[in-house]
Amino acid sequence: MNKNARYVSKKIAQLSLSKFADLYADKRVSPEFFIADEKQLLSLSEYPYRSDGYIIGICTRGHALVEANLQVYDAKPDAMLLATPFHILRIYNSSDDFLCRFIVFSKAFLTENNVSSHFLESFSYFKSASLPVIYPDHEDAKMLLDIYLLMQQKLEREHHPYRMEISRSMLITMLYEVESIYEKQHVMIKGKQTRKQELNVLFQELVFHHYKEHRNVQYYADSLYVSPKHLTETIKEVTGRTAGEWIDDAVVLEAKVLLRNHDISIARVAEGIHFPDQSSFGKYFKKHTGMSPSDYRVVAAH
Repeated sequence: MNKNARYVSKKIAQLSLSKFADLYADKRVSPEFFIADEKQLLSLSEYPYRSDGYIIGICTRGHALVEANLQVYDAKPDAMLLATPFHILRIYNSSDDFLCRFIVFSKAFLTENNVSSHFLESFSYFKSASLPVIYPDHEDAKMLLDIYLLMQQKLEREHHPYRMEISRSMLITMLYEVESIYEKQHVMIKGKQTRKQELNVLFQELVFHHYKEHRNVQYYADSLYVSPKHLTETIKEVTGRTAGEWIDDAVVLEAKVLLRNHDISIARVAEGIHFPDQSSFGKYFKKHTGMSPSDYRVVAAH
């Protein structure tokens, strides 16, 4: 399910792991690894944000909408969220009984113990083209929840001399179990995709790799060996929005995330998204949002 996502946020945009842990950690070994089992997470997630950490979430009851990099998915019991620091996330339209269990960790937490620095890249669900929300069957979801609950029990042993090592080992076990489930889900989904849907997936992957440097449809069409007309018509047919609209929305979303950080000047924001100067960035931002970057900062701060 795809929906246009234009919004003005009133909350934090960049969520550091330490801040995340302070706000929501239920049990933790360190700010680099913790689990959360709290509905209050939604008080933050109502608005778009990017986390410094990797997130594995398992929905246990109720329903909501999860938006990841402008794609919208249904969150329902047994659904899994698989997010990286490269995802901009938002959870909204949740039912009163919506509940998810989350595991949050940093890359450093895994690599501290002689694990390869590229260990996480070996998992297909943490790659940029992966699906951030999947729907495992109930038995698979229950198995992951069993690991989560066991992890919760181990974390309660605060004075255990090997608490950190056991936690890291259990997290690695969880990652491999998720990989098995993801591969099974991905094969099922890919087998049902039409060629037009496959082109859309490739286009989306390219956009979220290159939107900062390339804002024209021609670049993406050339990269995918199709004409701009064919690409635009195909993406419109599959998603309801043109290729150009997807590119513009990705740029604007990144701009909003950066603008909500008042430590970054508007000139630096423009530079970070590869605009030639602040003026051209301001014109672009106003064209797509109806307000200037400085006006957006004022509105978003209230």
